[in-house]
Amino acid sequence: MQQIISKLKIQFKESPIKLILIVGLIHGLIYVFMIPPWWHHEEPGHFEYAWLVANREGLPQPGDYDNSLRRQIAESMLASEQDNIYNVKAKNLDDDPIWLGIPQLRGMPIYPWIISWPLRFIHGADVLIQLYTARLTSLALFVLSLWLTWLVMCEILEKNHPLRWMVPAFLALLPGYVDGMTAVHDDVIGAVAASLFLWLSVRWLKRGFSPLLLAGWLAALALCYYARETTRLLIIVAPLVPLLRLLKKKAVLIIGAFVCLVAVIIGMQILTFRNASQWFYFPAQNSPNRIETPQAPYGKYAFSLKRGERSAWKFGQSFSPSTIKTLRKKTLTLGVWIWADQPVQINLPLIQYRTPDGLKKSPSQQIQVGISPVFYITTFFIPYEAGHTWLIPLANIPNGSVRIFYDGFVLTEGEFSPQQPVFDNDELTSGMWDGQPFVNLVRNPSAERTWLGLREKIDRFPNSFIDLALFLQTIQDIQGFGWYYKIVGSLLFQGFWGRAAAAQVPLIGTYSYAFLRLVFFLSVLGVFKRLYRSRALLLRHEIFFLGSVLIAIWVPAIFRGATGVFNYVVILPYARYAYPAFIPTA
Repeated sequence: MQQIISKLKIQFKESPIKLILIVGLIHGLIYVFMIPPWWHHEEPGHFEYAWLVANREGLPQPGDYDNSLRRQIAESMLASEQDNIYNVKAKNLDDDPIWLGIPQLRGMPIYPWIISWPLRFIHGADVLIQLYTARLTSLALFVLSLWLTWLVMCEILEKNHPLRWMVPAFLALLPGYVDGMTAVHDDVIGAVAASLFLWLSVRWLKRGFSPLLLAGWLAALALCYYARETTRLLIIVAPLVPLLRLLKKKAVLIIGAFVCLVAVIIGMQILTFRNASQWFYFPAQNSPNRIETPQAPYGKYAFSLKRGERSAWKFGQSFSPSTIKTLRKKTLTLGVWIWADQPVQINLPLIQYRTPDGLKKSPSQQIQVGISPVFYITTFFIPYEAGHTWLIPLANIPNGSVRIFYDGFVLTEGEFSPQQPVFDNDELTSGMWDGQPFVNLVRNPSAERTWLGLREKIDRFPNSFIDLALFLQTIQDIQGFGWYYKIVGSLLFQGFWGRAAAAQVPLIGTYSYAFLRLVFFLSVLGVFKRLYRSRALLLRHEIFFLGSVLIAIWVPAIFRGATGVFNYVVILPYARYAYPAFIPTA
């Protein structure tokens, strides 16, 4: 045994990557067979795509499916004697098509094409054998990503530097990465494409230009564009590579100054302070949601919404679950001044809240609005199961071009008369109503304050999953959306370190993530300490480039689900969206 250990030490010292690849292979094999069948994110849909490529002439098109295959998948889910995350039941076997999650027939079929090749050789085999064959193909791509990680580190660091082997070894042993990279999912090819691009980019930065390197770099960049939506973001940082080589020693300072200048110019063109703070809207409106008017009962401003404008009915204010928790099983009164630029019939504002059974709304009441401000009230009951709640002034989706104005929103616990309240201050935060003191739950109820927003419809660039207008609003409204980003931060953190089987199974142990938070905190301190002592590192081209990759990938991953806070199901981002940045993260 001692001789074996000695040989392993010698082998590891001479060529650590061999042992790392073996460890990664063994660790990956464990996950291939440990995770129950079809328990990865969107695994049935990606498997179906690969199966259609392998078994049909031509490429499948959106809407194509094979219900016989879906029935085999559904039967294997039921036969596994484990709960399936797609809620398939025996009665669903007669459906056409059988629902197995969102279909994945989209984009270039690079990953399905790769997976289809081994499936061609086992045509007609049991569907579970085909599934594990596909997972083993993903495992091979995972091992390839570890080798590419090693190549990246060899370009950056001198021989015998411990980080050369520590980074690929970390990824080989990281449960969150191994779990996702052994799934049947196009995130796998996305990670490989990103690793290849990072290797060739760093190689160019360290060794200079060559025609062969340029050809490979462009091919890797094209692969990033077509492999996965998350890797397309690398195109943003790609120009840094030739620029850093071209500008040489002063590259980082020149590029940093240029980026700041461009950001200021673009910001002046697209950013605005015209909209009321603490009130969300999406997509971005062509006109501001507040105006200065002498008709405003309070202050100088009033809310302004236009019937027929698609964002008008997605305008409102968010209340966190913790705020609503104290109001459950209680009656609330909502009051507001309403008028319009011409007589019109509309619905009173309502409260919408999320429950385990979906979205629910307070009763809606229709009113006739004139051209002079009138105070209206509505009362409603908050059920015990209410969670995230939001106030919607223009409840229906109206037609026409009538402009409707609101001012002096007041929402408080209790049931009050239509007699308007008397406020204690200009902020309308509290006052007396029917002789009783009250606290107004609505923030910025008279549209007097503004915040940062976007002009017109600059709302979905560069990633279609990110609404920039809504993103800017949610990060400014900590009281209304802080709960969401707290959940997102926790889920991404746990998913990075390990939360297996479509994020259903956390790491074992009560204090596992608490310990890892300590590790993360100490790691960040160590990074800042190192950068403080060696500030010249920030001017190194490869460090600047990898730091840019971190920002370009992780920021969209964090905010990817922001639009989902107003859907029937909250869309939370997963750590797999950041796979293209796992090398610099490690």
